[in-house]
Amino acid sequence: MDLTTFLQLFAWPLAALAIAALTAPLVGAFLVCRGATFQGVVLPQVAAFGVAVGWLVFPLLPHDGAGVEGHVHADDEVGRGYLLGCAALAVAAGQAFLALRSGRTEARASAESALFVLASGGVVVCAQLAPLGGLHVETILSGEVLATGAGDAVLLAVVLAAVALTVHAQWRRITVAGHDHDFAEATGQDPARAHVLLAALTALVVVSGTLTVGALAMFALLVLPSLAAARLARSMAGLLVLAPALGLLTATLGGVLSFAADLPVGASVVGGGAAVWLNAALLGAIRR
Repeated sequence: MDLTTFLQLFAWPLAALAIAALTAPLVGAFLVCRGATFQGVVLPQVAAFGVAVGWLVFPLLPHDGAGVEGHVHADDEVGRGYLLGCAALAVAAGQAFLALRSGRTEARASAESALFVLASGGVVVCAQLAPLGGLHVETILSGEVLATGAGDAVLLAVVLAAVALTVHAQWRRITVAGHDHDFAEATGQDPARAHVLLAALTALVVVSGTLTVGALAMFALLVLPSLAAARLARSMAGLLVLAPALGLLTATLGGVLSFAADLPVGASVVGGGAAVWLNAALLGAIRR
């Protein structure tokens, strides 16, 4: 298959990946600054666990067999809204658990590790037990981006608009609340509100991204571009501009690698992110 044909056949999937690549680093930048980078790995896995539970529970629910138009991520019997709800509920529960353990760095790290292990094991068990969901959950985890369609791209575009507008209006308050809780209170701000807002943005990005481009791609896009940008940016404003740019570069390199080597797009995006991060680390070391 030549490149022109590839682009014509997979225009919508590539558009969805590009939109996710611009959105995820906007949230990932705040996670990196707060020292909560591992949440970018944990929460997509928790979202996948929520979907796996949804597939397991669905046959027990009353339904008429009619469904919303779906794709490989969602069987015809299961509406997209149902899967989004399952993933959102799981991510909200995971964030609440992490919030309860956020008092000390060691406690938070232990909670994140435990949650990742539990979610990973739960995904495997639920996928095996679900009569319909094993293949679909595996697809979400592996990140078969080329199975996405126009509906996925539209969903991600709406999420991008919401996240970008919120970050533009609130990035200073979110940054201050994460950096110095006491200073935020002293200047009349509400740190708790900023924390809740960031948690909501994170959940929105993780749920929408995991159910479209897949958990593997979300691992890479939430974490690697922001880590790379942190090596180069001189301010938080610069980080919020540079991280999405490097996210788009990560997605581009992933798409090129997938096309050239005939590899799954999700795994290729991880490879592209690794290349971006390594080069940024090298440039940062040279500059210092």
